[in-house]
Amino acid sequence: MIDFNPYTYVKDDNFVVEPIAGSNKRQHLKLSFPSACPTDYPEMDTVTGDYYFPENAAKPPLVVLAHGVGDTSTVPCRLLAGAVAKAGIASLTLHMPIHSQRLPEDMKKRFYQLSAQDWYNLYRISVINIRQALDWAETRSELDTRHLGVAGISFGGYVSAIALGVDNRLRSGALLFSGGNLEKLARIRKSRRYKKYEVSDDLYRKNQSRYMAYVADVAARGFENVPPPQLGYLFDPYTFTPEIKTKPMLMMNAHWDEYFPKEAVNDFWQACGKPKQVWLPAGHASAWIYYPLIRHHVVNIFRKTLLR
Repeated sequence: MIDFNPYTYVKDDNFVVEPIAGSNKRQHLKLSFPSACPTDYPEMDTVTGDYYFPENAAKPPLVVLAHGVGDTSTVPCRLLAGAVAKAGIASLTLHMPIHSQRLPEDMKKRFYQLSAQDWYNLYRISVINIRQALDWAETRSELDTRHLGVAGISFGGYVSAIALGVDNRLRSGALLFSGGNLEKLARIRKSRRYKKYEVSDDLYRKNQSRYMAYVADVAARGFENVPPPQLGYLFDPYTFTPEIKTKPMLMMNAHWDEYFPKEAVNDFWQACGKPKQVWLPAGHASAWIYYPLIRHHVVNIFRKTLLR
Protein backbone atom coordinates (compact mmCIF):
# COMPACT_ATOMS: atom_id res chain seq x y z
CA MET A 1 0.00 0.00 0.00
CA ILE A 2 1.26 3.49 -0.87
CA ASP A 3 2.02 5.71 2.14
CA PHE A 4 1.02 9.32 1.48
CA ASN A 5 2.55 10.66 4.72
CA PRO A 6 5.37 13.12 3.88
CA TYR A 7 6.31 13.54 7.53
CA THR A 8 8.15 10.25 7.92
CA TYR A 9 11.95 10.36 8.11
CA VAL A 10 15.05 8.38 9.01
CA LYS A 11 15.95 8.87 12.67
CA ASP A 12 19.46 9.91 13.68
CA ASP A 13 21.09 10.50 17.05
CA ASN A 14 23.59 13.15 15.98
CA PHE A 15 22.57 15.71 18.61
CA VAL A 16 24.95 18.27 20.12
CA VAL A 17 24.17 20.07 23.38
CA GLU A 18 26.28 22.99 24.64
CA PRO A 19 25.86 25.15 27.76
CA ILE A 20 24.97 28.82 27.28
CA ALA A 21 24.09 30.29 30.65
CA GLY A 22 22.52 29.40 33.94
CA SER A 23 20.67 30.76 36.93
CA ASN A 24 19.31 29.44 40.17
CA LYS A 25 15.93 28.98 38.48
CA ARG A 26 16.71 27.26 35.20
CA GLN A 27 19.53 25.97 33.04
CA HIS A 28 19.94 27.21 29.47
CA LEU A 29 21.56 24.97 26.85
CA LYS A 30 21.96 25.14 23.08
CA LEU A 31 20.90 22.17 20.96
CA SER A 32 21.90 21.54 17.34
CA PHE A 33 21.34 18.64 14.98
CA PRO A 34 21.23 17.97 11.22
CA SER A 35 17.80 18.23 9.66
CA ALA A 36 16.43 14.91 8.43
CA CYS A 37 15.26 16.77 5.30
CA PRO A 38 18.44 17.77 3.45
CA THR A 39 18.04 20.55 0.88
CA ASP A 40 20.21 22.37 -1.64
CA TYR A 41 20.81 25.06 1.01
CA PRO A 42 23.42 24.21 3.70
CA GLU A 43 22.13 26.94 6.03
CA MET A 44 18.70 25.29 6.15
CA ASP A 45 20.08 21.87 6.98
CA THR A 46 21.22 22.56 10.56
CA VAL A 47 18.56 22.89 13.25
CA THR A 48 19.29 24.84 16.41
CA GLY A 49 17.28 25.45 19.52
CA ASP A 50 17.35 26.78 23.07
CA TYR A 51 16.73 24.23 25.82
CA TYR A 52 15.54 25.50 29.18
CA PHE A 53 15.57 23.09 32.10
CA PRO A 54 14.12 24.04 35.50
CA GLU A 55 16.98 23.09 37.80
CA ASN A 56 14.90 22.13 40.80
CA ALA A 57 12.52 19.88 38.85
CA ALA A 58 12.71 16.09 39.00
CA LYS A 59 11.99 14.49 35.60
CA PRO A 60 9.98 17.41 34.17
CA PRO A 61 7.91 17.13 30.99
CA LEU A 62 8.99 19.02 27.87
CA VAL A 63 7.21 21.52 25.63
CA VAL A 64 8.56 22.28 22.14
CA LEU A 65 7.98 25.92 21.13
CA ALA A 66 7.65 26.87 17.44
CA HIS A 67 7.84 30.51 16.34
CA GLY A 68 6.15 32.27 13.45
CA VAL A 69 7.35 34.35 10.49
CA GLY A 70 9.94 36.96 11.45
CA ASP A 71 12.70 36.54 14.00
CA THR A 72 10.83 38.74 16.48
CA SER A 73 8.39 35.86 16.85
CA THR A 74 11.07 34.06 18.85
CA VAL A 75 10.73 36.69 21.60
CA PRO A 76 7.37 35.42 22.95
CA CYS A 77 8.74 31.88 22.66
CA ARG A 78 11.61 32.83 24.97
CA LEU A 79 9.19 34.50 27.38
CA LEU A 80 6.96 31.43 27.41
CA ALA A 81 10.01 29.22 27.92
CA GLY A 82 10.75 31.10 31.11
CA ALA A 83 7.12 30.92 32.20
CA VAL A 84 6.80 27.16 31.80
CA ALA A 85 10.18 26.71 33.52
CA LYS A 86 8.79 28.47 36.59
CA ALA A 87 5.95 25.93 36.49
CA GLY A 88 8.45 23.07 36.51
CA ILE A 89 8.28 22.28 32.78
CA ALA A 90 11.30 22.10 30.48
CA SER A 91 11.13 23.64 27.00
CA LEU A 92 12.90 23.66 23.67
CA THR A 93 12.51 26.67 21.37
CA LEU A 94 13.40 25.55 17.85
CA HIS A 95 14.57 27.85 15.06
CA MET A 96 12.22 26.98 12.22
CA PRO A 97 13.39 26.98 8.57
CA ILE A 98 11.66 30.37 8.18
CA HIS A 99 14.11 31.91 10.72
CA SER A 100 16.67 34.27 9.15
CA GLN A 101 19.60 32.06 10.16
CA ARG A 102 18.13 29.15 8.19
CA LEU A 103 16.11 30.69 5.35
CA PRO A 104 18.22 30.99 2.17
CA GLU A 105 18.73 34.46 0.67
CA ASP A 106 16.91 33.41 -2.48
CA MET A 107 13.78 32.56 -0.49
CA LYS A 108 14.04 35.69 1.65
CA LYS A 109 13.88 37.86 -1.47
CA ARG A 110 10.70 36.21 -2.76
CA PHE A 111 9.16 35.23 0.56
CA TYR A 112 5.71 36.64 -0.15
CA GLN A 113 5.69 35.03 -3.59
CA LEU A 114 6.80 31.54 -2.57
CA SER A 115 5.29 28.70 -4.58
CA ALA A 116 3.08 25.92 -3.21
CA GLN A 117 6.07 23.59 -3.53
CA ASP A 118 8.22 26.02 -1.50
CA TRP A 119 5.62 26.14 1.27
CA TYR A 120 5.19 22.39 1.20
CA ASN A 121 8.94 22.02 1.74
CA LEU A 122 8.96 24.55 4.61
CA TYR A 123 6.05 22.85 6.35
CA ARG A 124 7.50 19.38 5.86
CA ILE A 125 10.92 20.38 7.18
CA SER A 126 9.37 22.19 10.17
CA VAL A 127 7.18 19.27 11.22
CA ILE A 128 9.98 16.75 10.84
CA ASN A 129 12.34 19.00 12.82
CA ILE A 130 9.77 19.08 15.64
CA ARG A 131 9.61 15.29 15.53
CA GLN A 132 13.41 15.13 15.62
CA ALA A 133 13.29 17.32 18.73
CA LEU A 134 11.10 14.66 20.33
CA ASP A 135 13.68 12.04 19.32
CA TRP A 136 16.31 14.12 21.10
CA ALA A 137 14.12 14.45 24.19
CA GLU A 138 13.92 10.67 24.38
CA THR A 139 17.71 10.54 24.76
CA ARG A 140 17.61 12.79 27.84
CA SER A 141 17.36 10.85 31.07
CA GLU A 142 16.43 14.00 33.01
CA LEU A 143 13.13 14.40 31.10
CA ASP A 144 9.77 12.68 31.47
CA THR A 145 9.25 11.80 27.81
CA ARG A 146 5.86 10.24 28.48
CA HIS A 147 4.61 13.81 28.79
CA LEU A 148 5.53 15.93 25.77
CA GLY A 149 3.70 18.95 24.41
CA VAL A 150 4.00 21.51 21.63
CA ALA A 151 3.10 25.20 21.36
CA GLY A 152 3.21 27.27 18.19
CA ILE A 153 2.68 30.88 17.19
CA SER A 154 1.15 31.76 13.80
CA PHE A 155 3.14 29.67 11.26
CA GLY A 156 4.46 27.79 14.29
CA GLY A 157 0.84 27.04 15.15
CA TYR A 158 0.31 25.54 11.70
CA VAL A 159 3.23 23.13 12.03
CA SER A 160 2.49 22.39 15.69
CA ALA A 161 -1.03 21.35 14.72
CA ILE A 162 0.32 19.02 12.04
CA ALA A 163 2.83 17.57 14.50
CA LEU A 164 -0.01 16.92 16.96
CA GLY A 165 -1.81 15.08 14.19
CA VAL A 166 1.06 12.85 13.06
CA ASP A 167 3.09 12.16 16.22
CA ASN A 168 1.49 10.18 19.04
CA ARG A 169 4.26 11.16 21.45
CA LEU A 170 2.71 14.63 21.77
CA ARG A 171 0.14 14.63 24.54
CA SER A 172 -1.22 18.18 24.22
CA GLY A 173 -0.76 21.48 22.43
CA ALA A 174 -1.30 25.23 22.39
CA LEU A 175 -2.01 26.95 19.07
CA LEU A 176 -1.59 30.72 19.31
CA PHE A 177 -2.99 33.06 16.65
CA SER A 178 -3.23 30.36 14.04
CA GLY A 179 -5.86 28.24 12.30
CA GLY A 180 -6.51 25.87 9.43
CA ASN A 181 -8.12 25.49 5.99
CA LEU A 182 -5.47 27.43 4.09
CA GLU A 183 -7.65 27.91 1.02
CA LYS A 184 -10.38 29.60 3.05
CA LEU A 185 -7.86 31.70 4.97
CA ALA A 186 -6.31 32.87 1.70
CA ARG A 187 -9.78 33.67 0.36
CA ILE A 188 -11.10 35.84 3.20
CA ARG A 189 -8.08 37.25 5.08
CA LYS A 190 -7.59 41.02 5.02
CA SER A 191 -3.80 41.12 4.92
CA ARG A 192 -2.32 42.25 1.61
CA ARG A 193 1.11 40.76 2.25
CA TYR A 194 0.14 37.44 0.75
CA LYS A 195 -1.58 36.91 -2.56
CA LYS A 196 -5.33 36.51 -2.18
CA TYR A 197 -6.95 33.31 -3.44
CA GLU A 198 -9.03 34.75 -6.27
CA VAL A 199 -11.30 32.30 -8.08
CA SER A 200 -15.00 32.38 -8.88
CA ASP A 201 -17.42 31.70 -6.03
CA ASP A 202 -18.58 28.55 -7.79
CA LEU A 203 -15.07 27.15 -8.16
CA TYR A 204 -14.24 28.07 -4.56
CA ARG A 205 -17.29 26.18 -3.28
CA LYS A 206 -16.40 23.16 -5.40
CA ASN A 207 -12.82 23.19 -4.11
CA GLN A 208 -13.99 23.45 -0.51
CA SER A 209 -16.42 20.59 -1.03
CA ARG A 210 -13.64 18.46 -2.48
CA TYR A 211 -11.35 19.30 0.42
CA MET A 212 -13.95 18.45 3.06
CA ALA A 213 -14.59 15.14 1.31
CA TYR A 214 -10.86 14.44 1.47
CA VAL A 215 -10.74 15.27 5.21
CA ALA A 216 -13.71 12.95 5.82
CA ASP A 217 -11.85 10.21 3.95
CA VAL A 218 -8.77 10.89 6.08
CA ALA A 219 -10.90 10.53 9.22
CA ALA A 220 -12.24 7.19 8.01
CA ARG A 221 -9.10 5.63 6.52
CA GLY A 222 -6.12 7.48 7.99
CA PHE A 223 -4.04 10.31 6.54
CA GLU A 224 -1.31 8.06 5.19
CA ASN A 225 -3.81 5.97 3.20
CA VAL A 226 -5.61 8.71 1.25
CA PRO A 227 -4.14 10.20 -1.94
CA PRO A 228 -4.38 14.02 -1.78
CA PRO A 229 -6.14 15.65 -4.76
CA GLN A 230 -3.70 18.56 -4.48
CA LEU A 231 -0.37 19.26 -2.78
CA GLY A 232 -1.72 21.86 -0.37
CA TYR A 233 -3.83 19.29 1.46
CA LEU A 234 -0.65 17.69 2.79
CA PHE A 235 0.35 20.79 4.75
CA ASP A 236 -3.03 22.16 5.80
CA PRO A 237 -3.58 21.81 9.57
CA TYR A 238 -7.29 21.19 8.94
CA THR A 239 -6.36 17.89 7.28
CA PHE A 240 -5.13 16.60 10.64
CA THR A 241 -8.13 17.58 12.76
CA PRO A 242 -9.42 13.97 13.03
CA GLU A 243 -6.32 13.21 15.12
CA ILE A 244 -5.89 16.64 16.73
CA LYS A 245 -9.34 16.48 18.32
CA THR A 246 -8.33 13.40 20.33
CA LYS A 247 -5.80 15.46 22.34
CA PRO A 248 -6.19 18.25 24.94
CA MET A 249 -5.50 21.59 23.32
CA LEU A 250 -5.66 25.35 23.80
CA MET A 251 -6.43 27.85 21.06
CA MET A 252 -5.88 31.58 21.51
CA ASN A 253 -6.99 33.94 18.77
CA ALA A 254 -7.46 37.64 18.06
CA HIS A 255 -10.83 39.13 17.10
CA TRP A 256 -9.35 41.37 14.38
CA ASP A 257 -6.57 39.12 13.14
CA GLU A 258 -5.81 40.14 9.55
CA TYR A 259 -4.27 36.74 8.78
CA PHE A 260 -6.66 34.43 10.60
CA PRO A 261 -10.27 35.66 10.19
CA LYS A 262 -12.75 34.60 12.85
CA GLU A 263 -14.96 32.64 10.45
CA ALA A 264 -12.13 30.35 9.34
CA VAL A 265 -10.74 30.03 12.86
CA ASN A 266 -14.15 28.98 14.20
CA ASP A 267 -14.42 26.29 11.52
CA PHE A 268 -11.02 24.94 12.54
CA TRP A 269 -11.93 25.10 16.24
CA GLN A 270 -15.06 23.04 15.63
CA ALA A 271 -13.14 20.49 13.55
CA CYS A 272 -10.62 20.21 16.42
CA GLY A 273 -13.42 19.13 18.75
CA LYS A 274 -14.12 22.56 20.27
CA PRO A 275 -11.12 22.74 22.63
CA LYS A 276 -10.65 25.55 25.14
CA GLN A 277 -10.42 28.79 23.19
CA VAL A 278 -9.66 32.35 24.29
CA TRP A 279 -10.41 35.36 22.08
CA LEU A 280 -8.47 38.59 22.60
CA PRO A 281 -9.65 42.07 21.48
CA ALA A 282 -6.67 42.69 19.21
CA GLY A 283 -5.03 42.10 15.84
CA HIS A 284 -2.43 39.49 14.92
CA ALA A 285 0.61 41.31 16.32
CA SER A 286 -1.09 43.57 18.88
CA ALA A 287 -2.45 40.51 20.70
CA TRP A 288 0.85 40.31 22.56
CA ILE A 289 -0.09 43.30 24.69
CA TYR A 290 -2.09 40.66 26.54
CA TYR A 291 1.01 38.58 27.21
CA PRO A 292 0.23 38.04 30.93
CA LEU A 293 -3.10 36.47 29.95
CA ILE A 294 -1.49 34.42 27.17
CA ARG A 295 1.17 33.22 29.59
CA HIS A 296 -1.46 32.22 32.14
CA HIS A 297 -3.44 30.07 29.70
CA VAL A 298 -0.40 28.47 28.05
CA VAL A 299 1.17 27.51 31.38
CA ASN A 300 -2.20 26.24 32.59
CA ILE A 301 -2.84 23.86 29.67
CA PHE A 302 0.55 22.24 30.08
CA ARG A 303 0.39 22.17 33.86
CA LYS A 304 -2.92 20.29 33.61
CA THR A 305 -1.94 17.90 30.82
CA LEU A 306 1.77 17.22 31.32
CA LEU A 307 2.59 17.47 35.02
CA ARG A 308 1.94 14.24 36.89
